Amino acid sequence: MKHYPNRRVQKAQLFILKMSQYLEIVCAMILIVAILIAFLSVPSDLHSLFLDNGFDLDDFIKKSFELVIGVELLKMFCRHDIDSVVEVLLFAVARQIVIEHMPVQESLIGIISVAILFAIRRFLFVSALDDPDKASQELEKDNYIHQRVAEAIAKYKKEAAATSLQEKASQTVHTAGIDDLGSE
Repeated sequence: MKHYPNRRVQKAQLFILKMSQYLEIVCAMILIVAILIAFLSVPSDLHSLFLDNGFDLDDFIKKSFELVIGVELLKMFCRHDIDSVVEVLLFAVARQIVIEHMPVQESLIGIISVAILFAIRRFLFVSALDDPDKASQELEKDNYIHQRVAEAIAKYKKEAAATSLQEKASQTVHTAGIDDLGSE
């Protein structure tokens, strides 16, 4: 959020931000009620599946996908991260591919869309964009690890240098003793 020097503008920005958060909560509550209402028909649909009284499996799968997409949308309202957006899009595209009986070209486009969403999630997703505090903690952790590694390397170099000096000194003493014996 950009901050303006004018105090009135800052207050208006803060008011709009709070109102948007409250409206988002209201939308989430309405979505919860809608999901619960839609879920009420699931037991009767399962009962008719059991009795096989003209039950349409495609319709049941369609309703199930809609419930899953609704729940994922609700999670997206709560989490505010890129991963939840990608999940909602994945479920929406998967629903379209599975439920709708589309021509082969449109199904292929849907499959390519799912592959692109998986690629985005796998290769382009940067968790630091979602949680800057977590990113700074990871950076501090990485700096701590680098510092400890540097200290361990320096300690090893000192020990290696001390060991090589001791070896050189013992070889010099040992060599001097042999040379002295040979000259007598």
